[in-house]
Amino acid sequence: QSHCERSVAIARLSNRTDNAITTQTSFARNDKRSAFTLAEVLITLAIIGVVAAMTIPTLVANYQQKSWDTASSVFNRRLGEALKVMNVNSNLAGFATTQAFVDELGKHIKITKTCTSDKLTDCFVSEIGVGADTINTADLKNAKNLNFFENYGTETIGVQFADGVSALIAYNPKTMQDPYSNQIVRLTGGKNDVGLSTSALSILYDISGMKTPNIFTNTKDIRGINVKLKVVPKICAGNGVCIANIGPDYMPVDCADSNAKGYEYCTEEDITYSENYGNNYWVGAKYICAELGMDLPERGSYDTSVWTCNADAAENTLCGLYNNKSEYGIVSGLFWSATISDSYDHAWSVDFSNGYTPNREKDDQYNVICLTN
Repeated sequence: QSHCERSVAIARLSNRTDNAITTQTSFARNDKRSAFTLAEVLITLAIIGVVAAMTIPTLVANYQQKSWDTASSVFNRRLGEALKVMNVNSNLAGFATTQAFVDELGKHIKITKTCTSDKLTDCFVSEIGVGADTINTADLKNAKNLNFFENYGTETIGVQFADGVSALIAYNPKTMQDPYSNQIVRLTGGKNDVGLSTSALSILYDISGMKTPNIFTNTKDIRGINVKLKVVPKICAGNGVCIANIGPDYMPVDCADSNAKGYEYCTEEDITYSENYGNNYWVGAKYICAELGMDLPERGSYDTSVWTCNADAAENTLCGLYNNKSEYGIVSGLFWSATISDSYDHAWSVDFSNGYTPNREKDDQYNVICLTN
């Protein structure tokens, strides 16, 4: 080639080389611009961590809730089927003790361990959370402790089932059976939410065995059938008089029904009253105090001119309790007394807002204070 042609070729080659270098440099610059910095990576990880911290506990809680609900439904169905078979075979009623009932139940649902009423914590957790309070399992020795509103007159037996469920059982000797009835033992709810209805027993069961959280509600691990747990703290004043403030949490008594709970506290007048008007809350107030081994207090002395409590009313009367209400932490409320009115359908009460002592119809639900014997 001539000198000029060689010069042109060299120039073209140089130009291509420069273009290639420029292109590579551009790619490098673009790659540099598209990469994440360390700060960006750390910020992203922090955001992921925050989101995880917010969502994972909810996911775990939802899983735990679903697990408890499923286990409860399965247990209710298994227990319900066992009770149904006992009903069909006429083996559901007629037991004098809870232990005798549990022995028969064990023939229809596998039981690995039973515990007597004085050793309940060998089969069940020692403490049960009820709202903001805690109940000691050792205090639930009798049916009336397991079902606050009903006393079967039997002991509580601890049970551990083969599937890991632990339970406290109190049998009701008054239970009815009918081999042809589906109402004696009845499964309720859908297949994903099975409940159980029966009058044969009260049962408090822990679907997680001895594991936490050991809280009694219809959404946690401890659940119940015919169970009413109530913490009733006794409050004592400086004068030595102790009370239990039940409030309105009690049941009326139907004195027209001789089989009704609390019927033994009905007078002839109360029977007539229930025949005419129905349930009697005043008798229910006497009954709930008796179930606690306490008394519904008498009204106490009052000023007949203004119908308010006398300042010197006896300390173990309702007016005496009103006079010392600050020591018992009672601010207000209308409370039943054990003193009946001249009219058979009324009894006296005391208003703790002002000490007024009106007589009220017995079918009204007022508050209850029980007094130590």
